[in-house]
Amino acid sequence: MTKAREQFEQGVRRRHGEVVTLCQRLIQTGSENPPGDTGPLARVVAAELQGLPGTSVEVITAKVPADNVVARIGCAKPGRRLVINAHLDTFPIGDASRWTRAPLGGEIVDGRLYGRGAGDMKAGLATALMTARVIAEHRDRLAGELVVTCVGDEETGGRWGTEYLLDNVPHCRGDAVLSADAGSTQVLRFGEKGQIWVEVRSEGLANHGAHVHLGRNAIEPLLEAIRRCLHLRGMKPAIPPDVLAAMQQARAVSEALSGAGEFDTLSNVTINVGVISGGSVVNIIPDRASARLDVRIPPGVTVNQVVSTISDLLSDLPDVSFEVLQSCNPTVTSPLDEIATLALANARAHLGPGVVANMRVGMSDARFYRLRGMPTIVYGPAPHNMGGIDEYVMVEDIQNVFHVHAMTAFDYLSRPAV
Repeated sequence: MTKAREQFEQGVRRRHGEVVTLCQRLIQTGSENPPGDTGPLARVVAAELQGLPGTSVEVITAKVPADNVVARIGCAKPGRRLVINAHLDTFPIGDASRWTRAPLGGEIVDGRLYGRGAGDMKAGLATALMTARVIAEHRDRLAGELVVTCVGDEETGGRWGTEYLLDNVPHCRGDAVLSADAGSTQVLRFGEKGQIWVEVRSEGLANHGAHVHLGRNAIEPLLEAIRRCLHLRGMKPAIPPDVLAAMQQARAVSEALSGAGEFDTLSNVTINVGVISGGSVVNIIPDRASARLDVRIPPGVTVNQVVSTISDLLSDLPDVSFEVLQSCNPTVTSPLDEIATLALANARAHLGPGVVANMRVGMSDARFYRLRGMPTIVYGPAPHNMGGIDEYVMVEDIQNVFHVHAMTAFDYLSRPAV
């Protein structure tokens, strides 16, 4: 370890308490989505970043009231750009009277920090801001640029947050990206399954339920269409060898945290029949019916392949059609990529050799960066009661995630441009 790195790590350790206090302050400024008004929190975040050495801060609003904050920290020497992404918005509080801790209190009890968004992702936001602070303080020893993007539209899709910034603000693109979105300190996530939402529709002919010879029930072909769509589970993905190897190595640790069967879910096409609609009253033959399916696909399978397969499966059902409502291909950063290996090495150095790297079942804003060719990893704290009553995050998780992110940022920015 170089003397500069040793001094930097000492500075990071001294701020372990500060990052927790900062997380409390962030929780105390509500940013529920809906309604999606991140303006008050954006002002708090901008104030934390303004005045840092070598730092410029701007508030960018693509769609009122979802404010985004972007900070640029220039280092002493030319080099690469590292982006740290976090989101400002949270799930709604819901019925506050059911909480046993104040939803916006930021109260710490028995090592738990309570509040809406504590795990998703005020803790990750605090990590990003404190990492920016320590990098700014040591920028004279580093190369390149750190850009922190704090976005106001993650919970509702990201169109006016991360996606907008990537499409319209050139310096929000980088050579690598870190996110501290909700997860686990024991599992670094380097990829996410893709998603396809499909609506299947069928038509029939209405008549009285007693006169079935005069009608044509739309629900019956819909049920057959659903049965056929379930065959998507049998698709055989060609998962890249490096990705599959990491998933296999991570299986025991990751499933202990996320539940038995996670490996099978990650490595196969899954389908959830989420909504079925049809009919009005029991004695009328329904002339329309529909179902909405949530299909998730691993690396090695594309949206186009799935859509083509659905088309083939339903082609001989004359009263059935389908529409893709939204879709995204799987997104993966090789677990052998520099940003992934740096983060994993720092996590293991800080927490022990049991930390693993794996895919992620759900989706995050990381997909927007990967789809544009930017290596991206997610390493964040474990959320508890996320979106529910008495949401909390463990204090030690906040500190550990900050430590790993800060050290990874230092290591990445210590290397000049090639």
